[in-house]
Amino acid sequence: MWFGVLDVDGTVCSTNLPASGAVQEYDVITMTCSIRYTGNWAPVMRWNSSLTRHNFTDDVITMTTNDTTVTSELTVTTTADLHGSQIVCVTYFTESSTSLKTTAANIPTYTSTFEFQMLNVALRCKCYLHVILRHSYYSFLSLRRLS
Repeated sequence: MWFGVLDVDGTVCSTNLPASGAVQEYDVITMTCSIRYTGNWAPVMRWNSSLTRHNFTDDVITMTTNDTTVTSELTVTTTADLHGSQIVCVTYFTESSTSLKTTAANIPTYTSTFEFQMLNVALRCKCYLHVILRHSYYSFLSLRRLS
Protein backbone atom coordinates (compact mmCIF):
# COMPACT_ATOMS: atom_id res chain seq x y z
CA MET A 1 0.00 0.00 0.00
CA TRP A 2 1.37 3.44 -0.98
CA PHE A 3 1.31 5.94 1.84
CA GLY A 4 2.94 9.09 0.47
CA VAL A 5 3.74 9.36 -3.21
CA LEU A 6 4.61 12.99 -3.93
CA ASP A 7 4.14 15.09 -7.04
CA VAL A 8 7.15 14.82 -9.36
CA ASP A 9 7.65 18.59 -9.12
CA GLY A 10 7.69 18.54 -5.30
CA THR A 11 6.76 21.61 -3.31
CA VAL A 12 5.40 24.57 -5.30
CA CYS A 13 5.66 27.96 -3.59
CA SER A 14 4.61 31.56 -4.30
CA THR A 15 4.65 34.93 -2.54
CA ASN A 16 3.60 38.57 -2.86
CA LEU A 17 7.18 39.51 -1.93
CA PRO A 18 8.97 41.39 -4.77
CA ALA A 19 11.83 39.53 -6.45
CA SER A 20 14.28 41.98 -4.85
CA GLY A 21 12.97 41.12 -1.37
CA ALA A 22 12.58 44.86 -0.68
CA VAL A 23 9.74 45.66 1.71
CA GLN A 24 8.87 48.39 4.18
CA GLU A 25 8.75 47.71 7.88
CA TYR A 26 5.18 46.69 8.85
CA ASP A 27 4.27 45.50 5.32
CA VAL A 28 2.23 42.30 5.30
CA ILE A 29 3.72 39.50 3.21
CA THR A 30 2.14 36.19 2.30
CA MET A 31 3.98 33.03 1.31
CA THR A 32 2.24 29.87 0.15
CA CYS A 33 3.56 26.37 -0.50
CA SER A 34 1.62 23.36 -1.81
CA ILE A 35 2.46 19.77 -2.53
CA ARG A 36 0.40 17.03 -4.16
CA TYR A 37 0.48 13.51 -2.80
CA THR A 38 -1.42 10.25 -3.01
CA GLY A 39 -2.02 7.79 -0.24
CA ASN A 40 -3.09 7.99 3.36
CA TRP A 41 -0.10 9.74 4.90
CA ALA A 42 -0.04 13.49 4.23
CA PRO A 43 3.19 15.51 4.51
CA VAL A 44 3.40 18.46 6.89
CA MET A 45 4.98 21.89 6.43
CA ARG A 46 6.98 23.97 8.89
CA TRP A 47 7.97 27.64 8.46
CA ASN A 48 11.00 29.36 9.98
CA SER A 49 13.39 32.28 9.59
CA SER A 50 16.88 31.48 8.32
CA LEU A 51 18.44 33.80 10.93
CA THR A 52 16.79 32.43 14.05
CA ARG A 53 15.67 28.97 12.90
CA HIS A 54 12.69 29.48 15.22
CA ASN A 55 9.44 28.17 13.80
CA PHE A 56 6.59 30.55 13.06
CA THR A 57 3.57 29.86 15.25
CA ASP A 58 0.22 28.51 14.11
CA ASP A 59 -1.48 31.89 14.54
CA VAL A 60 0.23 33.17 11.34
CA ILE A 61 -0.15 29.93 9.35
CA THR A 62 -3.20 28.63 7.49
CA MET A 63 -2.94 24.92 6.67
CA THR A 64 -5.29 23.11 4.29
CA THR A 65 -5.12 19.37 3.69
CA ASN A 66 -7.37 17.32 1.45
CA ASP A 67 -7.06 13.85 -0.13
CA THR A 68 -4.41 14.94 -2.67
CA THR A 69 -2.90 18.30 -1.64
CA VAL A 70 -1.38 20.01 1.37
CA THR A 71 -1.24 23.82 1.23
CA SER A 72 0.32 26.03 3.86
CA GLU A 73 0.13 29.83 3.86
CA LEU A 74 2.26 32.04 6.08
CA THR A 75 1.18 35.65 6.62
CA VAL A 76 3.58 37.89 8.55
CA THR A 77 4.06 41.56 9.21
CA THR A 78 7.64 42.52 8.41
CA THR A 79 9.75 43.84 11.25
CA ALA A 80 13.37 44.91 11.61
CA ASP A 81 14.33 41.51 13.07
CA LEU A 82 13.41 39.85 9.74
CA HIS A 83 15.88 42.03 7.79
CA GLY A 84 18.51 39.90 6.07
CA SER A 85 16.65 36.64 6.68
CA GLN A 86 15.05 34.19 4.33
CA ILE A 87 11.72 32.59 5.13
CA VAL A 88 12.01 28.83 4.80
CA CYS A 89 9.27 26.24 4.24
CA VAL A 90 10.23 22.66 5.07
CA THR A 91 7.98 19.84 3.86
CA TYR A 92 8.40 16.44 5.49
CA PHE A 93 6.58 13.48 7.01
CA THR A 94 6.13 12.91 10.71
CA GLU A 95 4.45 10.33 12.84
CA SER A 96 0.73 10.99 12.80
CA SER A 97 -1.03 11.86 16.03
CA THR A 98 -4.31 10.54 14.58
CA SER A 99 -5.30 7.14 13.29
CA LEU A 100 -4.26 6.57 9.67
CA LYS A 101 -6.04 4.42 7.09
CA THR A 102 -2.88 2.40 6.49
CA THR A 103 -0.99 -0.50 7.97
CA ALA A 104 2.39 1.08 7.16
CA ALA A 105 4.43 1.78 10.28
CA ASN A 106 7.46 3.42 8.72
CA ILE A 107 7.54 7.20 8.22
CA PRO A 108 8.51 8.30 4.68
CA THR A 109 11.93 9.96 4.61
CA TYR A 110 11.07 12.68 2.05
CA THR A 111 12.13 16.24 2.98
CA SER A 112 11.94 19.34 0.79
CA THR A 113 13.21 22.81 1.74
CA PHE A 114 12.13 25.95 -0.10
CA GLU A 115 13.88 29.24 0.71
CA PHE A 116 12.24 32.49 -0.35
CA GLN A 117 14.37 35.47 -1.40
CA MET A 118 16.23 37.37 1.31
CA LEU A 119 14.19 40.09 3.02
CA ASN A 120 15.46 43.64 2.74
CA VAL A 121 13.32 45.48 5.30
CA ALA A 122 13.47 49.27 5.06
CA LEU A 123 12.69 50.78 8.44
CA ARG A 124 9.91 53.32 8.76
CA CYS A 125 11.11 55.84 11.27
CA LYS A 126 8.28 57.18 13.39
CA CYS A 127 10.20 60.11 14.70
CA TYR A 128 9.48 63.51 16.10
CA LEU A 129 11.67 66.45 16.86
CA HIS A 130 11.83 67.24 20.54
CA VAL A 131 12.79 70.81 21.23
CA ILE A 132 13.12 72.52 24.56
CA LEU A 133 13.07 76.29 24.34
CA ARG A 134 14.96 78.33 26.85
CA HIS A 135 15.55 82.04 26.82
CA SER A 136 14.50 82.30 23.16
CA TYR A 137 17.07 79.84 21.82
CA TYR A 138 17.23 76.09 21.48
CA SER A 139 19.04 74.68 24.49
CA PHE A 140 18.32 71.06 23.76
CA LEU A 141 17.54 69.29 20.52
CA SER A 142 16.98 65.58 20.19
CA LEU A 143 15.47 63.10 17.79
CA ARG A 144 13.47 60.33 19.40
CA ARG A 145 12.00 57.20 17.86
CA LEU A 146 8.40 56.44 18.72
CA SER A 147 7.53 52.85 19.52
